[in-house]
Amino acid sequence: MKRSCLILNKSAGQATGIRERLTPLLIGRNCHIHDKRDGEAVESQARRAVNEGFERIIVAGGDGTLNRVVNGIGADLAQVECGLIPLGTGNDFARSLSLPLDDLQSAVAIALGDRVVPVDLIQVTDKRTYYAVNAVSGGMAGKVAADVLDTDKAKWGAFAYWITAFSELIDMTASSLHIDIDDRSCDLQVYGVIIANGRYVGGGFPIAPSATLMDGKLAVVVVPVLPALELMSAGLNYALGIGQPESIKMFEAKRVHVSTTPELHFSIDGEPTRELEATFEVVPRAIRVAVGPALTASP
Repeated sequence: MKRSCLILNKSAGQATGIRERLTPLLIGRNCHIHDKRDGEAVESQARRAVNEGFERIIVAGGDGTLNRVVNGIGADLAQVECGLIPLGTGNDFARSLSLPLDDLQSAVAIALGDRVVPVDLIQVTDKRTYYAVNAVSGGMAGKVAADVLDTDKAKWGAFAYWITAFSELIDMTASSLHIDIDDRSCDLQVYGVIIANGRYVGGGFPIAPSATLMDGKLAVVVVPVLPALELMSAGLNYALGIGQPESIKMFEAKRVHVSTTPELHFSIDGEPTRELEATFEVVPRAIRVAVGPALTASP
């Protein structure tokens, strides 16, 4: 059994009392709860865990916490494995990993288990270079991540993203998008753009239904300027699995460059960030992650 440590985000959406609930599940599993030092960033904590020789770093939190751990591991991603116990509000990356969202005991067993596969990451380059785990969302989706209230997330869970999204429909701002997708370029008036590694954003919205974490490609979804009712209809079609609306443009790519005027609000793995003009590249099989039984590794 690999020497493992668990990095716990006590402020994650489902983390109330989590240390007390996790402790008995870790007995005899060679897994140490890795306590954060005063004032220590999650990235620094993950780097310290690598330096202390842990072979698997397990994240008890959401996509944003996993993002920070991955960026803390940085250049040593090939040397360690990761596990995820989904405790966030959206848990979109966990969905693509086929992890249980409401069964803590099973999630712990998978995070510590032997079924580990290499999955892709998104490399983001703007003023610096760093990783995204699940998706980078600009425009409407990025603004939702910034505007959704913590109180609504605590009350409604992932549904809070949907509530906020519908409220944003009455006050959307269009941007001029220039996007380079591998060897193609186009200019569009848009409400948003999403560069996805996984299938889901916003707490289970299937933005890229055919995407996998091991295909060596990014899914690029462009939301053009549409009437509000048509945009709502397209969103419902996505959510209900009816199919990709013709009005929503989808591409596959290994490298994408995005610039917008005015600049769009962005979120990275569900966490709001600054406006971006950036290049996004897939990093195939960049990190080994413990996965659920329904996830099949690509050859």
